[in-house]
Amino acid sequence: MIPALAPLFQGGFSSYGSLLRLAEPNDSAIPLTDLFDARRLRQSLYQFRPDLKGEDERALLSIWSKYYFLRLLPPVLAANLILQRALPLAVDALAIELDEHGLPGAFVLPNEGQLLVSSEHPLSRFEGIMRDNLQPVITAWQQALGLSPRVLWSNAGRYIHWFTGELKGAGLPEMLWSPGLALFAQPAFENGERNPFFGAYQDRMNANTGTLLTVRRTCCIRFRLPDTALCEDCPRLCRKGMT
Repeated sequence: MIPALAPLFQGGFSSYGSLLRLAEPNDSAIPLTDLFDARRLRQSLYQFRPDLKGEDERALLSIWSKYYFLRLLPPVLAANLILQRALPLAVDALAIELDEHGLPGAFVLPNEGQLLVSSEHPLSRFEGIMRDNLQPVITAWQQALGLSPRVLWSNAGRYIHWFTGELKGAGLPEMLWSPGLALFAQPAFENGERNPFFGAYQDRMNANTGTLLTVRRTCCIRFRLPDTALCEDCPRLCRKGMT
């Protein structure tokens, strides 16, 4: 565990403490940029799901990417929202430890980061996460295997949306979790660049049950893989006959 982040990972959040660490002697982690290479990326995908080799690799990358976002974003957001700390996430300085299934097991940071710089714009605190990591990662994976950036941004947004709700549900003061909601409410950053998370969730009717659902704007395309059910927030649930 990174010492500066130790106050975060207690109680219900203790499991996140092992997901971020500093480099160790004889470290087994690989540079994150290794996974920008299509051949190396495919190795991890088929280590994760060897039974799906020969199926739609874009859909397989979509599922694999969810583990990347699920394991990186919650502890990074916790540091940002609760400790007011920006972590160093630049892709050329970050390493990644893959587990026995070829999935991201831990992220190796070059240092403990620094306190956020105060700004009036609600998205400024997230610029490092977006600019240094999510944007280059998503661009690289799109170039490697042809998966739409919209799908990857949607996958990342899913875990930001979910974790912000977890912080709220944990009973934390509103001032600690509500800034995360700005990522879905603000159309642009301070410099005018479009926010890819804006409007990522919509309230729509489930065409099969008649109930109101909060669904993502973009499907993760996992349905293209055999015997794979739709996500519970999939927009395809709002189409007749889809399950």
